[in-house]
Amino acid sequence: MADILLNENDVSIVNGDFLIGDSEQQEIESVLIAFKGEFKITPLLGAEIARMLKARNTRQGITREVNEQLKYDGFQKIDFKIEDAENFTINAQRNGT
Repeated sequence: MADILLNENDVSIVNGDFLIGDSEQQEIESVLIAFKGEFKITPLLGAEIARMLKARNTRQGITREVNEQLKYDGFQKIDFKIEDAENFTINAQRNGT
């Protein structure tokens, strides 16, 4: 899905215009770091990954929450692997992409 891309602090601007590109990875990242209530249109969306890692949730619990939240955001094919708090990989796609 193409959308406006973000950098660390703000929207990415190139030659005075917004940078447009594939935004699925940044959407996944946003869902993972968001707390419930941050997205006003979908207040139940947000995996709260930082809180979950600090609370020492089990890998199963974290995996279940990440899968639930990404499905809630429209992702279907989700492959989430967690090694520890610093090392995890996520591959997710929406149907048709």
